[in-house]
Amino acid sequence: MKTPIKFLALILTLILVMPFAVTAGVTDDTASHEQLARQYEEKALAQDALILEHTQMKLDYAEKLSPSPKGTNQAAIKEMEKHCNSIIQEAQALKAEFLDFAKWHKMRAAEMQGK
Repeated sequence: MKTPIKFLALILTLILVMPFAVTAGVTDDTASHEQLARQYEEKALAQDALILEHTQMKLDYAEKLSPSPKGTNQAAIKEMEKHCNSIIQEAQALKAEFLDFAKWHKMRAAEMQGK
């Protein structure tokens, strides 16, 4: 089960990052770096939405399948928690990378302005 989640995270990352990788080398001016920084910040916000969605999903699922007296729902709840936690962890890492990219582009734009 880990492999499909990691594969999905990799595909999602490539889809989100590839447009920036193509445009990053086209121009090297202040406006381009500022624009890229804004785009990466927007991508970081999108990760916040994904994190929130799966945090809520995990809570809702556990509430929906409240433990039965025999504990039969515990395995399903644990599996959903594992699923959501994996996605949350990957989204947090991706968000940190996007924010690092934005920081670098801001720094580069400031360097080009002589700040």
